Amino acid sequence: MIKIVDNFLTESYHKEISDIMSSADFPWYYNSNISISNDKKSLCEFGFTHIFWDSENGQREGVYSWFLKSALYQMKDIVNSDVILRSRGDMTMYTNELHEHSPHVDFNFPHFSTVFYVNDSDGDTIFYDKRAKSRTEINQFSDLKEIKRVSPKANRLVIFEGDIVHTGSSPNKHKNRIIINSNFLAQEK
Repeated sequence: MIKIVDNFLTESYHKEISDIMSSADFPWYYNSNISISNDKKSLCEFGFTHIFWDSENGQREGVYSWFLKSALYQMKDIVNSDVILRSRGDMTMYTNELHEHSPHVDFNFPHFSTVFYVNDSDGDTIFYDKRAKSRTEINQFSDLKEIKRVSPKANRLVIFEGDIVHTGSSPNKHKNRIIINSNFLAQEK
């Protein structure tokens, strides 16, 4: 399941998120490997991260989580989950040629993932034909085939099952690509 919801938030709420995350005062932290991959050689694997919510390392809410809570609760309801695992802002920067980050899954257990595009940009999110139960399992795939590509559009939300192997791309037509990547615990069936 890969679902796209355009105009996910109200216009004024989305604008406030965009203004805050694009401001010179917003704390972005350098991340040398934004897709949690094994690819240490590529100069383009870097990005900037801001943690809003992290249950994986103890219940931790970031300083700026207050303005994102309403959106996270809406996402949580859409995926029918009781637990927000993690929510982080990611910003990748312009590269002079298209760079697709390494394929990955975010967690090693059943979960749902969302990607919320904060700004209009290029740097598609790419979904592949394989599912992985763990991050290391992806290394065994030598024949990943693209099944869907979603372009960044401000206020667009993409929802998908977390075991779908996916990745993002760095922009080569815009200065940056800002997203909010969130993960939710899947309910046991």
